[in-house]
Amino acid sequence: MPLSFPRTVAPVAPRLRLAATAMPGEWAVAGGFRYRHRDPATLVGREAPAFKASWYGLASFAPALHVEVAEITVDALERALRGLAAHLLESWEVADATLAVETAHEEIEFALALCAHPRGTILAMQREFNEQGLIERAVVVADAARR
Repeated sequence: MPLSFPRTVAPVAPRLRLAATAMPGEWAVAGGFRYRHRDPATLVGREAPAFKASWYGLASFAPALHVEVAEITVDALERALRGLAAHLLESWEVADATLAVETAHEEIEFALALCAHPRGTILAMQREFNEQGLIERAVVVADAARR
């Protein structure tokens, strides 16, 4: 059975200013690990809109405003997992390789779950903190049938 995974696209309607953005065509995850242990009051400047509405590109490790649901091969998914785990270990000071792989696996599984839409559907991210903690959800920006 083919797998669906988020792939970055150019923003449908640019509305946020981000410091750097992922290039179209990158595989992406929601990227909640970037904020899970943060105090929302410390998210200022360009970090605030990135928190509220960005995905996380897996080639540039930069935010993206929109993704499309795209088919991914098992090999590409494995490379994405390994690349994200290595990035977590190197750049996010994750304690050890086992934890980096576990965190990357959680992000990959969540991204797969968010892609329960027809291929070509454009998704945006909505993220907030509430009494339950960090909440992330994908919302449809453009239906695949209308594209």
